[in-house]
Formats: sequence, C-alpha cells, structure tokens
Amino acid sequence: MRSVARRNTLYPELVAASREPAAEPARLASFLAHRAPVLRRLPSQVLLELARAASPRRYSKGHFLCHAGDPARELWVLLEGRVSVNRCGLTGNRLCIEIMIPGDLFGLPALAVLRCPSEIQATQDSLVAVLPKEAVLRLVDRRPLLARELLLAIGQRLHYVETTLLLSREPLEKRAAAALVYLAHKFGATIPLTKTEVGEMAGAAPETAMRLLKSFEARGWVRRGRGGLVVTDLEALKARLDPAS
Repeated sequence: MRSVARRNTLYPELVAASREPAAEPARLASFLAHRAPVLRRLPSQVLLELARAASPRRYSKGHFLCHAGDPARELWVLLEGRVSVNRCGLTGNRLCIEIMIPGDLFGLPALAVLRCPSEIQATQDSLVAVLPKEAVLRLVDRRPLLARELLLAIGQRLHYVETTLLLSREPLEKRAAAALVYLAHKFGATIPLTKTEVGEMAGAAPETAMRLLKSFEARGWVRRGRGGLVVTDLEALKARLDPAS
C-alpha cells in the first residue's frame, strides 16, 4: 500500500495548489470566447455551461498539476502563467511535448483514458480553470458542437505527435523545424515562447537550441520579435521536413 506522503502527490490540489474564490461564470465564459482557440467558436450558451462547471485553482512555479499514472479526472484551461506537458522515458530522460499559454485547453487525454499519460507542471506561477471530466462528458452528450471542437483539437495534437515520432531519429534541425511549423499553426507567425522553450519541444538542450535557432535566423526563417519568436519563412521550414531534404 502506498504511504500517505506518496498518495498526497497524486492529488496536487491538496499540497501544491491553492483554490481561488469562485470566478463569475460570465467572466470566465467571456475569457473562453476571446482567448481560448479551441473553444471560441462555440455558442455563448455552451461556453457559459462550461464556465459554470469550472473552478479556479492556482499553482506555484514548479508544482505539478498531475503526474503520469494519476487518475484522469480533470481537464484544464490556462488563465495565467505557463504550463508544460512532459513525458519521461524508461531511462528517466524528460521530453517536453507541449507548452501551454493562457487560453490553452489541455488534459484532453482524460476524455478517453483512466490514467494521466503525462506529467503536467507549472513553469510559472499559474492560474487554471479546472473542468471536471464527468462534467465535460455530460456536456459533450448534449452539445455536439463541443464534441466537434474537441475532436478537432485532439486530431491536431495527434498529428503533431505523429510527426514528432516520425522525426524522432532525424537530425535535430528537422525536429526543430517541425516544432516551429506546429507552433506557427497554433499561434500564428509570432510564437510567444523563448528559444529555450522551442528547443525543449524539439528535444534540444538550451545551448544547442540557441545555436540552432540562430542558424535559422541567419537563413531568414525566423527572427526575434517583441512578442517572441517570429516565423518569417514558413514554407522554408515545411520544406525542411521533406524526406529528401
């Protein structure tokens, strides 16, 4: 039997998070409509129903929303801060699968699995809206538009993961190009991440990521901008993913 100390790590809301006062559903629904790409096409009534089911929770930098193997009982929308989704290999190596910014909906595997497949960690002090899995599933049963948008989001992320798997044995440059193409699709030309964060998604150490992205700058594929990294030649990055390149 697991010890009490270990059992508590499976429920980070008890030890690593603080509950916030309940948010006004109308305000949260407005946030979802304007800041959440996966949800903003939904009718206002559906967004309000989601907001009514949600509760706010705050995590300090470094704390985990969940660990791999935890019961999959929640989805989250990031309201403030930054969160990373990671997987750990059998040898302990850690791979950043995705980095979430305010407006992102994450934890989607919970809709189909019993246990969390990944660890999710706050990399900045963060505020999330917690959506109970059962509440979301009940709403999916009644709101087919919500089901469609969630399927679209899952499909897009699955496509990225499959591409990453395909390129896992390819040179780092191709993996970085794939990460940039995905992020440009997600955020637009300006990617609000640091070079180190982009490098993490390609499996690169910070120093290596800096050198590689500097070479991309020299080739005119990206440049540094005020809001983050700006993709200036998306077609060149896509071409780098061609098997013949």
